[in-house]
Amino acid sequence: MSKVVVINLGYGNLLGGFPNVTALLWEPDNPRPLKFIGALPPATELEAIYRRWHLIYQALYRTPGWHPRIEIEREDITNVSQVEFAEICHQYVQLIDEWVNAEEFRNIDRQLRSHLHHSDEIQVILETDDESVRRLPWHFWKFLSDYPKAEIALSAPQYQRVEKSHHRKQMRILAILGDSNGIDIAGDRSTLSDIPDAETVFLVEPSRQEVDEQLWDDRGWDILFFAGHSESEEGGNRGLLAINPRDKIGISHLKSALKTAIARGLQLAIFNSCEGLGLAKELADLQIPQIIVMRESVADGVAHLFLVNFVKAFSRGSSFYLAVRQARERLQGVEDQFPCASWLPVICQNPAEVPMRWRSQPVVETQQSSNVGDRTVAFIPLAVTLMMIIIRQLGLLQGWELKAYDHFLRSRPPEPLDPRILIVEITESDVQLQKEYPISDATLTQLLQKLEQHQPRAIGLTLYRDLPVPPGHAELIAQMQQQSNLFAVCSFEKSNGEEVRSPVGIPSKQLGFDDVLIDPDRVLRRHLLFMKRQPECQTGSSLSFQLATEYLKAENIKPKLAKDGRISMGKAIFDPMKPNTGGYKTLGTGGWYVMLNYRSGPLAKTVRLTEVLAGDFNPNLVKDKIVIIGVTTTSVNAQSFFTPYSATELGSKKVGGVTIQAQMVSQILSAALDERPLISVWSGWGEVLWIGLWSGVGSAIAWCIRGRIRRLSAIPLAITLLYLLCYLLFLQSTWVPLIPPALALVIGYWSFVLSQGTKDK
Repeated sequence: MSKVVVINLGYGNLLGGFPNVTALLWEPDNPRPLKFIGALPPATELEAIYRRWHLIYQALYRTPGWHPRIEIEREDITNVSQVEFAEICHQYVQLIDEWVNAEEFRNIDRQLRSHLHHSDEIQVILETDDESVRRLPWHFWKFLSDYPKAEIALSAPQYQRVEKSHHRKQMRILAILGDSNGIDIAGDRSTLSDIPDAETVFLVEPSRQEVDEQLWDDRGWDILFFAGHSESEEGGNRGLLAINPRDKIGISHLKSALKTAIARGLQLAIFNSCEGLGLAKELADLQIPQIIVMRESVADGVAHLFLVNFVKAFSRGSSFYLAVRQARERLQGVEDQFPCASWLPVICQNPAEVPMRWRSQPVVETQQSSNVGDRTVAFIPLAVTLMMIIIRQLGLLQGWELKAYDHFLRSRPPEPLDPRILIVEITESDVQLQKEYPISDATLTQLLQKLEQHQPRAIGLTLYRDLPVPPGHAELIAQMQQQSNLFAVCSFEKSNGEEVRSPVGIPSKQLGFDDVLIDPDRVLRRHLLFMKRQPECQTGSSLSFQLATEYLKAENIKPKLAKDGRISMGKAIFDPMKPNTGGYKTLGTGGWYVMLNYRSGPLAKTVRLTEVLAGDFNPNLVKDKIVIIGVTTTSVNAQSFFTPYSATELGSKKVGGVTIQAQMVSQILSAALDERPLISVWSGWGEVLWIGLWSGVGSAIAWCIRGRIRRLSAIPLAITLLYLLCYLLFLQSTWVPLIPPALALVIGYWSFVLSQGTKDK
């Protein structure tokens, strides 16, 4: 489903700016929108350059071959320079880009990008009644070009939904072909006539009464289409349609008929004619769901090409917004002949309405099976699969699926130690010997100096140092400033709800956050790599990512960000999780994370704090290694977490934060250097087919196997086979559903048995 962004400009204009801009982000899985606030500064240059651009653009319509769908009056410009117009267009676009990239508006842009993925289908709706703003080619906002499935629409600030009383099985289109003097609209008629699954009624140069009577049709209409000459007047607030060579009518002349048509299901009005914003503004007052108009005068060839591409995309299954974007962008191919053609089409949307989908005529069954059992064995798996998908999407199976995930994780064979990591642990005995906790800055300085002598590639400090721990604070700051391979932690939120600020003296490029994502059952299963930088924690990268990146520099490996949001490092590609991934169905948004592929068995070699301070350790454990320093004792208030390996002992066993950081670092290094796979999942459709397959297996067992004992033996055998397949795939780090297909198998079996009333023999 599409995500919806509604941007309300509030009061203001281009001359004075818009001081109170709000953006609401509606996501399919969240009934409450996210709200962001910003502003837009004055843009007096935009008002002036638009007038210049509009004057030259209108003059172009007097050149041979344009055939505008409007009667152009002579303006002040007599000689049109294509070079001059190209330069005006460039300046116009540049001013728009600078305006929407202003610091006051950038918060909205950043917030939207942090919550949206490049593959998301996005409806962007701009609420404003300012005519100058409505005329701007908003598709040049870089946000829209960065999201290939996003399209913008205009809306009035006030709107409401109209109750509709008619539901048709087939699409009905009322096509008004008005005054065609000087233009050829036969192509538009041919395009609409060729739609195989719609009923199209044409009115050719009709009278006002004929138009009115057709709008009152009891069967109603889905689409109202107009081609011919049109214009806007009265400052863009009113539009006129030339329905025949003699008569021009406005929306107000058809108000009652249009309101009735909308109540009977009219969803879309397409005005494939010039200067349609005035028409759209009047029609929006009647609460029609969607309108497509041309912002400015439009050449005959451009109007027809847009209609052809829109109808083709929309009738073949593309969403309304994507069909408009595709048809609009394809106009770029004729801009050498018709400059700015792709600037013209614009959607006007009623935000209270859902964008229409193309409704095809239902396919008539030509053959029916006489065997009731054959029909049932096909129907039941579909019904059971649909039921299971709904239950799963509601998150009712999430807890069970995560427990199954933990089981598979614990069942994997042990792995060798990661030789690239050393953990310096502060144990209970170390705390007793130091006679204090936290350990003093002087002791920490001595520890760092001892380690630095043996040339580690990177050192990660998981101890919070946002506040001094005397004595030795000045010496610690000096040590942090001169030790370039040292990375310290800050945190966006501690357990007490307060942020942990960055340590004083250490550069921001040597910071990493240690925040983690805890699942609802208090188990840590995900690896958080990036978050939005905050003033209290001046980094957007995790400590694990910082340490791994520093280590991989020596291997000449650097992270690379792809356009689709994935990150490649060496032999690995990190694909960020979406809220609806694998068994997760109730995750929130925010942050960039993957599943944490824990290394089974012991993780890395460890040495105690006291051993390092006394020099009682093998220096080769440090040289060219990543050294991570942290607390492992439970007697002090240090971070610890439940993991899938301790999930069976909740309340009695936790893992220290330093070990978690080591697991995360090991995951990155092992993937980048050793091709150790990351945890992956199938696509949504792949999981649906997987669940449907096992639902079918259950029905097939009931249908094909006779005898109670044989059936009851087949069910556990099938579930065992399912378990083995899931386990073998998990050994390859692919997490596929176990619980939903197992339930679908059992429910599919019993549904078939009960529906047939079969007596086992």
